[in-house]
Amino acid sequence: MILKALKFTLIFSFIIGLAYILQVKFIQPILTTEEAVLVKFSYVFNFAFTYILLLNIILFQKKLQDKLGFVYLGISMLKFGIFFLLLKIQNIEVNKSDFLHFIIPFVLCLGVEIFYVVRILNSINGTNFKELE
Repeated sequence: MILKALKFTLIFSFIIGLAYILQVKFIQPILTTEEAVLVKFSYVFNFAFTYILLLNIILFQKKLQDKLGFVYLGISMLKFGIFFLLLKIQNIEVNKSDFLHFIIPFVLCLGVEIFYVVRILNSINGTNFKELE
């Protein structure tokens, strides 16, 4: 269990860190200060929320076997709501042009979440990806 959590931490941190560095390196010169704040906030929020969510799912997968998919869906909707609530609280305005700054880290974290949750659900059900082909 601890080994799974450590492996997840290393892989997830590498993916998000690399994405952040690439996004900031290529678009930082054309960003305004407000847009740079949005990019940083988006990466930090999505990383933290996804990390806490998946770490808890990894640690409690045995106890939540039957409800794991529903727990994940509910928490994912909560994540989206909390993100926009925090944006409003911090007076960060998201325009159509700023949407890309939010969606890149969101989609990356969502992809990692889905990958790990599917793997956990398949291991609980005894299903293998090769069996599905």
